[in-house]
Amino acid sequence: MTQTGGQTAAVRRISGHPAGGLGFDWAFIILSGIFIAGLWVDGWAHFHGLVDDSFFTPWHFLFYSAFGLVALFTGWHQWRNVQKGHAFTQALPVGYWLSLLGVALFAVGGLGDMIWHTLFGIEDGSEALTSPTHIMLAIGMALVFTGPLRAAWARTGGRGWRELGPSILAVTMVFALAAFFTSYANPMLQVQAASFGRGETQDLGVIAVLWQAALLAGASLLLVSRWKLPFGAFTVMFGLHALLMTILNDFFLLIPGALVAGLIADVLVLSLRPSLARPNAFRVFAYAVPAVYYALYFVTIEAAARVTWSIHVWSGAVFLAGMVGLLISLLLVAGRDGALSDAPVQIS
Repeated sequence: MTQTGGQTAAVRRISGHPAGGLGFDWAFIILSGIFIAGLWVDGWAHFHGLVDDSFFTPWHFLFYSAFGLVALFTGWHQWRNVQKGHAFTQALPVGYWLSLLGVALFAVGGLGDMIWHTLFGIEDGSEALTSPTHIMLAIGMALVFTGPLRAAWARTGGRGWRELGPSILAVTMVFALAAFFTSYANPMLQVQAASFGRGETQDLGVIAVLWQAALLAGASLLLVSRWKLPFGAFTVMFGLHALLMTILNDFFLLIPGALVAGLIADVLVLSLRPSLARPNAFRVFAYAVPAVYYALYFVTIEAAARVTWSIHVWSGAVFLAGMVGLLISLLLVAGRDGALSDAPVQIS
């Protein structure tokens, strides 16, 4: 209660979330793009051996400055809407509460990372990808990036680049983030098919193809299961993903194949119209996208540096990449139809 001019007035409480809308989504995804660019600058420095034994590097400064922009935007809207009367957990537009938690988690992870580096030194190679504090940073970033995706998911409908662009870019960023933090098992960064022959490295290379195929299929099927995507969505997604990956190892020749794979995926969306309501088209799309992507990957390797794997291995890897996508689609379709429920089955 507050006293004003001798009168008692109750603080007005506002139920529900404040309005967000496309303007908020686009502003947030642009800031998220700057944020992931900061990560890539730091990652590029690591991949090119430009880091030293200090936490306080120019690369970290850029990375955390980019985070600061997202934190200020999110924190200001949170504070302003709490002042207006919204509950603390409902002070951001629908879908963005977890992004606020992501900001907090990243801030805690950043402080922990500084302490970790002080105690144990700077990580080298895959150590930087498996460090507990770095994994905490990755989870925080994923929660931040997916705010526009959750917001669009909560709305009905949605079509075209204006309405779905933030969601497509959000999924692209999370896809790239997951690929970045598993770069030790990423055929775009560890191009083993062009560097090694038979043996353990070849086996690990196939595993890398299958893991990244799962990420690719999961990101693609998430989008087509919810929306009718605008043409070019997968060309943009695969092209941006390839650009981000190859910036790290300077193997830019992989970009054209990824763009062609994205274009083929867009044509498949247009012709097959895959959705959970059209399960057969959904399954065909789920198999075709990772299979085509990695078929073009090996074609590119052959043209640029020669594939050293045997035809049995690389062709099998393409087939299995498609199977990974198909298996994911089977789970999604089964979940929608209730085939995975524990309801009793009656046999007549």
